Amino acid sequence: MQGFDMSRRTFLGVFGSAAAVAGLGLAGCGGQQAASGSGAADAALSGSISCSGATSFQPLVEAAANDFMDANPDVSVAISAGGSGQGLSQVADGSVQIGRSDVFAESKLEADQCENLVDNQVCIVGMGPIVNANVDIDDISTEQLRGIFTGEITDWSEVGGTAGTINVINREAGSGTRATFEDAVLAGATVPDTFRPVAEVDSSGTVVEQVAATEGAISYVAFNYFETNDQIKALNVDGVEPTRENVESGDFNIWAYEHMYTRSDEDESTAAVTQAFIEYMLSDEVQNGAVVDEGFIPMTDMQVQKDAEGNVTPVA
Repeated sequence: MQGFDMSRRTFLGVFGSAAAVAGLGLAGCGGQQAASGSGAADAALSGSISCSGATSFQPLVEAAANDFMDANPDVSVAISAGGSGQGLSQVADGSVQIGRSDVFAESKLEADQCENLVDNQVCIVGMGPIVNANVDIDDISTEQLRGIFTGEITDWSEVGGTAGTINVINREAGSGTRATFEDAVLAGATVPDTFRPVAEVDSSGTVVEQVAATEGAISYVAFNYFETNDQIKALNVDGVEPTRENVESGDFNIWAYEHMYTRSDEDESTAAVTQAFIEYMLSDEVQNGAVVDEGFIPMTDMQVQKDAEGNVTPVA
């Protein structure tokens, strides 16, 4: 398929059985479907599948896909970016087998597009505000963030810093990272048409680059991007440090599930490979390995859970 960047290492091996995390799949946009089964079928896998969408956990999926293909030399998994909206639209129309998203499908798609979609929640992503390293504050309140990202607060002196213009760098419309941040921070506040960020960019990597290069800049990224450039720094929010432990406990509230949507009616020619790859993502090997290594949070470590409406409750 054109337009996909595919990374691949070839290695002879046998992909062993891997236990899936139970209870993570949601059929369509509603009812639950338990994820179960081994990390790979007994028979040799072969075929090609495509996975597009959110950039926030693309490096994680790429790392897992490389290991999966090492163990299954007749399988190809093509990974591309595009944002959550694109991933959801493409899996809904059948042009890819897996659509990555930072948000629930029902927040982006019409009800009829959600039919036959299966929600595989593979890990948790924590997100937080980042600023150019020269910005001299370390903590910001949710109310102050709301003011900045609606254009009401425009100078760093208004939030305790040295006077200087606040340069907002936003993600593009359709970004799941943006939707997660706005749900947690804006809390329904309307962004006026007159508000213009200095840039709207299409990936988390580009956010980091532009914040690092722009004096007085602020934006937001997933935790796994915090240490990728020494010219940015992450801010505490309401006095709470953006850490894995604080997300797990529910003390830090800017987080989302990382979804890998598939179709329950996928063509038989690719369904076995897709299912095996999803089960591999949910296996102990990946949950306790690549998920943690890439800066994400395993599903089993969460003490709170969130539904499609944003309601947070303790894990039973």
